[in-house]
Amino acid sequence: MGALVSLARRVNTFARDTRTQHETALDGGTITVLPGDPMLVGAIADLVGAPVAERPGADLVVIPLGPHDDARAAAREVAARARQDRRSLVAVIGPVAARARREAELLAEPDVTIGDLAFATGVGSPDEARPVIDGIIRVLGVHKVPAARRYPLLREPVRRSIVSAAARESAVAGALNWFPGASAAQVVMVVRTGSAEGHQLDARRVPEIAAAVGSGLALAAVARGASRVIPGPRWMVRGAVAWASTVALAAATQRISHQMGEDHLPADPRGALRSLLARARKRRKEKN
Repeated sequence: MGALVSLARRVNTFARDTRTQHETALDGGTITVLPGDPMLVGAIADLVGAPVAERPGADLVVIPLGPHDDARAAAREVAARARQDRRSLVAVIGPVAARARREAELLAEPDVTIGDLAFATGVGSPDEARPVIDGIIRVLGVHKVPAARRYPLLREPVRRSIVSAAARESAVAGALNWFPGASAAQVVMVVRTGSAEGHQLDARRVPEIAAAVGSGLALAAVARGASRVIPGPRWMVRGAVAWASTVALAAATQRISHQMGEDHLPADPRGALRSLLARARKRRKEKN
């Protein structure tokens, strides 16, 4: 009886924590791009899918700064928002040779930090603009998941950020032989990536959550077994297995999410699992 009570408590805690992770993704994450050089502002707005407007109440204001723009005005804007505990990012666009000078001009304002800046040589392509996108995600912090729900163009970069952070956390926990921590990082990853893609936390998410829980249950046995047979420090092997399993789980749950499709899933957990198993059996038959 005591074991059943303990299990029930753990299940309730897991459900509550999972719901909390999802609910934090529902509010906030608004982004605006401040007006400025039309070509530069338009390129960044198109890159993110955010509006160009004077919206001081946004969770994040992106301030484009071209080679001929006044860095002091941008720095004053960042400092004013920082004093209001609001986030800003100055997207400094220009040649690498001018980076040190522009950085010094911006950091001359006491309330501006290096974390408020992102440097890129251009924004004409996704590769060029990646430092700006990475900076937006970094500055958003916990608001990056609701931002991804609002702006679909941010979903893939946010997903990469979530998976990368979860893999690192899982690797550290695995190296320390603390596999409940690694499992928790994986479950949070699955919930947050799904929330970032705009999915609701209901019975339709059962296959993804089940995959995460199953992976967590198997992780400890696999990692400990591997650490006994693979040459090298055991902590390193355990950490590597935890990292790899987290990355693999992210890919697997993404495939589950895309293959199932929320609009075609049954509304109850049993139906969701039956649908998932039926699809798995069908794929095995096709391979045979």
